[in-house]
Amino acid sequence: MNKAKMIIGISAVCASLLIIMLFLPMLKGSNHGYNTKTEAVILVKQQDEDVDSEDEDEAEEQEQAPAVTMNDETAQEEDVATEADPTIQEQMAATEEVDATQEETAVPEVAATQEETPATEVEAATQEETKAAEVAKAPATEGLYSVVDGNKLDEHSYNGFKQYRNWCARCHGTYGQGMVGPNLADSLNVISKEQFYDTVENGKSGRIGSMPSWNANPQVMENRDQIYAYLKARSDGAIGEVKPKKQ
Repeated sequence: MNKAKMIIGISAVCASLLIIMLFLPMLKGSNHGYNTKTEAVILVKQQDEDVDSEDEDEAEEQEQAPAVTMNDETAQEEDVATEADPTIQEQMAATEEVDATQEETAVPEVAATQEETPATEVEAATQEETKAAEVAKAPATEGLYSVVDGNKLDEHSYNGFKQYRNWCARCHGTYGQGMVGPNLADSLNVISKEQFYDTVENGKSGRIGSMPSWNANPQVMENRDQIYAYLKARSDGAIGEVKPKKQ
């Protein structure tokens, strides 16, 4: 009995050892699987952290990058639509041709205006010169004498007629029409007032005869401006070869 129990005990120990030996690799494999699972969990966590880090970097880049506005997107869409639609391209080309034609038309008009300006300035300058000449000429007669009803002289020029009749008519005619001396109505169209005064004062020798000097005659010298006024009225045709009257 004891022997049999011993044999059974030895057999049980051997069986236990055999079982342990059989299950020992499985236990190691189980630990390896656990370790592998742990490493996989750690790797997944690291990958999640990397993904989160990449997401944060992308978010920062998006914040730093210039935002695309709706206007830019609309312009891009319009450009794409324009390139895709040949009708729009033809309309744009026609519009550019019209603009170019208007610019070409406007340039000649401006040039023509610039060309016309000098001519206008020349005409204006000519008119100013004409007015200046008329103004320069006007003082010689304006206010110098006055004629009414064809033969009525103002007092100044009428006194000139009387002085002329007393001292000049014997040679130059009763009304300055000329006789022995020249026609003074014609002469005053040629000579100036200063030349007339010089001839009256100093005399003059001509082809027909000689005019004496009147510088010693106070009546003539003091009234030569009145004589000149009457003769100028005759020279201008304001009064003819008629006996003047006083206004």
